[in-house]
Amino acid sequence: MIKFILMCFAISLNSLAIPISIVNTQDLNFGTLAQGDAPKVVRPLKSDSNNARFDVAGDSNTVYTIILPSSMTITRFGAGSFPLQVTNFDSRPAAGANGKLDKKGKDTIFVGATLEQIPVNQPGGGYSGSFIIDVIY
Repeated sequence: MIKFILMCFAISLNSLAIPISIVNTQDLNFGTLAQGDAPKVVRPLKSDSNNARFDVAGDSNTVYTIILPSSMTITRFGAGSFPLQVTNFDSRPAAGANGKLDKKGKDTIFVGATLEQIPVNQPGGGYSGSFIIDVIY
């Protein structure tokens, strides 16, 4: 069995009086898979307990832009060996200028992605990696 957990990191840029900030509150988790398994999709839905979650804070009622990675690589024990590709990053709200902070200046971003098919000769173990999402006013 292979267990996949992605650690998530994020940065923020600002140009308004209250800086926009983002904090990872839940890592993207592809669960436990076996060699030969089909691609695993984690959806960016509030109801999907395996998606990554980020809390965003800043100026109330302000629209912000979300920038997602196009792909990333995870490796066995995070040490660079036996790479697997993670692609098709998706978020709710959707990437682009689609985020909006509420009247308290808060929002949550849910992020999902697709892990490639697991090769039949892929060694078991823990696989990890990290990705960055940006939020800007």
